Amino acid sequence: MSIDPDVRTTTLPNGLRIATALMPGFRTVAISAYLRVGSRDEPAQLNGLSHFFEHMVFKGTEQRDARAITLEIERVGGTINAYTAKDHTACETVMLAEHADTALDVLADVLTRSVFPAEEIERERRVILQELGDAADDPESVAQDAFDALAFARQPLGRPIMGSARNVRRITRDDLLAHQHRHCTATNMVITGVGGVDHERFVAMVEQRFGHLPAGDLLPRVPARYVGGFKHLDDDTEQTSVVLGWPIPGRTDPRHATYELLGELLGGGMSSPLFQAVREQRGLAYQIDAWTDGLEDGGLLQVTAGVSPRNLRELLHVTLEVVNSAASRIDADDVERSRNQQAMRLARSLERPASLAEWLGRDLLMHDRIVLPGERLAQTLAIDEAALRAATAEMLSARPTLTLAGRAGRGKPETLLERAMAG
Repeated sequence: MSIDPDVRTTTLPNGLRIATALMPGFRTVAISAYLRVGSRDEPAQLNGLSHFFEHMVFKGTEQRDARAITLEIERVGGTINAYTAKDHTACETVMLAEHADTALDVLADVLTRSVFPAEEIERERRVILQELGDAADDPESVAQDAFDALAFARQPLGRPIMGSARNVRRITRDDLLAHQHRHCTATNMVITGVGGVDHERFVAMVEQRFGHLPAGDLLPRVPARYVGGFKHLDDDTEQTSVVLGWPIPGRTDPRHATYELLGELLGGGMSSPLFQAVREQRGLAYQIDAWTDGLEDGGLLQVTAGVSPRNLRELLHVTLEVVNSAASRIDADDVERSRNQQAMRLARSLERPASLAEWLGRDLLMHDRIVLPGERLAQTLAIDEAALRAATAEMLSARPTLTLAGRAGRGKPETLLERAMAG
């Protein structure tokens, strides 16, 4: 029996793509808009513009002020949110299915008719600057931004999503209007509806509100080019944040599923080799995780942990040992555990309208097709120990990226860092 939901897609004459997934018995619907623009699509001097735009889309349109936008959604019991990523921007709503027209009215309004009032720009500028200040005080965030900057050095993908304080201060209303005009186009947008939704009715409602959008151009991107390296950001903190990683194929590459399973195998859950070796056997850190970050044309497998400076060198040693061992020996029980955990993640995504909506939206943006959960599960179940060992060996042949935010303890761990750099 198929595990796939009833997914249907339609492309409007102007190029706008629509996807729905019917979830029988659901009275709610998640309606979202996904734009093919993120921090990787910005000029260097305006890095942070997509994030600023995301903050501003709910701050006033030709028809509604900021309060009216929020009230219209909450009046029908709904929620609305937005976020920015490296490669896309999302506006998401959840509400009772009978109020789908309200969600689409608001989404069309904020994405195509925002006016960016001057007083709201200055208010949100202060909010974003505070957000940047909070991130600068968080070693995990500092280590992650430094990691991205090294992994994709000297290219847009290496820049932080929020930008810098300097850039945030220079962004103008004209920049925001130009961003809206350039990126809120039909070919650059996907609309999804998941839950208690009828496809034909939903398409008709979307076309009524978005059918007028110009097709626009699919703007070119600088391809992902992995670089790697090491950086230690010294700070007098109780814990040192560690991010260690290697390049992997992007989400559009068939091999990506193997690396997702590898990340799950190495550090997904309390029974994983990394957690057992670092936490249970040696007590070096409270938590250690391995996970994959996949863009359409590149990706990273990352290991993250917070560790006392006195345990840093040992943690790096143990982590490298565990990861390197996967190239030659992988426990069959760990493979089975990882497959089951991946299957569980798939099952959970099918039970949450908002999660499935993001799945559909990102797939259409990246692939121009939807990889259904059944296909994804079949890919996962076909991965064996040999494929995982080969993937590990290929990954470790590349120069790693390692960032530390915090103290390095007595005697900097140069030997281990050199080992990491050498692969």
